[in-house]
Amino acid sequence: MRHGETAWNWNQRIQGQTDVPLHERGREQAKALAARLESVPLDRIYTSDLGRALETTRIIAARQPQTVPILPMPELRECDYGRWAGLTYQEISERFPEDWEAWLQGGRVGNPTGGENFLSLQQRAGRVFDMAAREAREGGTVLISAHRGPLRGILCHALGLDPNFRSRFLMTNCSLSALEYHPEHRTRLILMNDTSHLSGLHRLGAVGDSTE
Repeated sequence: MRHGETAWNWNQRIQGQTDVPLHERGREQAKALAARLESVPLDRIYTSDLGRALETTRIIAARQPQTVPILPMPELRECDYGRWAGLTYQEISERFPEDWEAWLQGGRVGNPTGGENFLSLQQRAGRVFDMAAREAREGGTVLISAHRGPLRGILCHALGLDPNFRSRFLMTNCSLSALEYHPEHRTRLILMNDTSHLSGLHRLGAVGDSTE
């Protein structure tokens, strides 16, 4: 799942590893997802240690019928966007046109100016997925609470896709996706970017794939 919305998401500003908190709409989104997951027994939650993801996680865990271990993981932080943090896409394209164009070309080329490339992001997020997969071998359910970048990295890693596929995955704030893992089979994608639990919140603003 992706964390709830922040003011920077709403204003289309790159957050990266800047610790921007949820705003009120983000908290309402988290409560809606928590209600949806209340009937899904979670064995544990791996979460980014950035505040917007951690607060979303705690709201969800509070609705579980049993106490759920929460494991904050720096590996699940959003991409380090370097000098792009705090800027809009338009501002980045104007100030750093060559780096921006290289970044848009795909996962194997380009870095945010002074930041981290996608392969590095995918590798660290993929390690957390592998940990979660080991936990789920006996039929358990593990929730990963993170950001758009690492969630895209996990999907590429888990499904054996080239990093260039990352931009094809829509990851809306407080959306839910699901992967089914069996050691003897390939990992299967069974749910993708589901926001049906947010339908009652649409009146508060558009639900879209806002910035990282």
